[in-house]
Amino acid sequence: MQGSGTTRDARGDWRPAEPIALPPTIAWPPRPRAIARWLLGFPGYLWPMNALWLATTLATWAWLTPDLATMRQFEAGWIAAILLRNLALVSLLFGGLHLYFNVLRLQGDERRFSTQPMARGSARFLFRDQVRDNMARTLGVGVPTITAWEAVTWWLFANGHVGVVGPETGALAFWAWFAFLLLAAPVIHAVHFYLVHRLLHWKPLYRHVHSTHHLNVEVGPWSGLAMHPVEQVLYFSTVVVQWLLALHPVNALFQIHVAAFSPALGHSGFEKLMIGRRLGVDSGNYFHYLHHRYFECNYGGSLAPLDKLFGTFHDGSAEAQARMRARMRARHG
Repeated sequence: MQGSGTTRDARGDWRPAEPIALPPTIAWPPRPRAIARWLLGFPGYLWPMNALWLATTLATWAWLTPDLATMRQFEAGWIAAILLRNLALVSLLFGGLHLYFNVLRLQGDERRFSTQPMARGSARFLFRDQVRDNMARTLGVGVPTITAWEAVTWWLFANGHVGVVGPETGALAFWAWFAFLLLAAPVIHAVHFYLVHRLLHWKPLYRHVHSTHHLNVEVGPWSGLAMHPVEQVLYFSTVVVQWLLALHPVNALFQIHVAAFSPALGHSGFEKLMIGRRLGVDSGNYFHYLHHRYFECNYGGSLAPLDKLFGTFHDGSAEAQARMRARMRARHG
């Protein structure tokens, strides 16, 4: 199945029937009811994905993270425990989605952007296999990078260099700021991602660093964190924002988890993860799929309207395609 009111061309490329819609938060005049539906509705800003990442964060902090007092010194034991925990979480999520979409094919080609297969026998990829390449880069580079940023973060909190770990300074103000930073974390991620991503498309960095990720034209869940080591370091530097703002370590861990987990669904190659026949979880990944296909558009995420502001937004329509080509002709002569 292809989805109602949608098209698939002769090459096997599929696109949604409607252009990509940006969040109602940027509409003028303001539309309070639309914003409330977007924030609280299902699917929406909070439900289900950000709520899932938050639940994972709270469980990870409560049961799978050493006590802060243990992390006042960098020691191999607690760092290794965090590394193994991150390997397990990433393998479960990314591997589970790959199994669902690409091995068992439980959704078939419904809402799949392209029926072109993941590359095999290609010298562009490690082991001449795109999936194995993506897995190696995710587990062998991405997870250690996540762990390194996390270890530095816990050391900073444990030694009092950032934040405070309890509401001693005033319970109401503490918990209000704590909740606000949780709500803001996906937007912080989107803004940071746009800025870093535009930097990575600077020619020297693109040629030597970001081109590794763009080897993935057709994408799957493991493609999300398949990056050059330098890009991994820059990408997860989003947690630095929480070093400056957060009072509690959970805010920093949630920021890391949003960055670590959202690329799996965002690179799934499908517009929605279908739950039953009618309900689908929209990851907004057609927005980013267009970037993988054309390179010159959609550098950020649909949460932050920076592409709209700077003229690089592509909503999937023929009009947006013409604007992008005109912009490319003007840039490259």
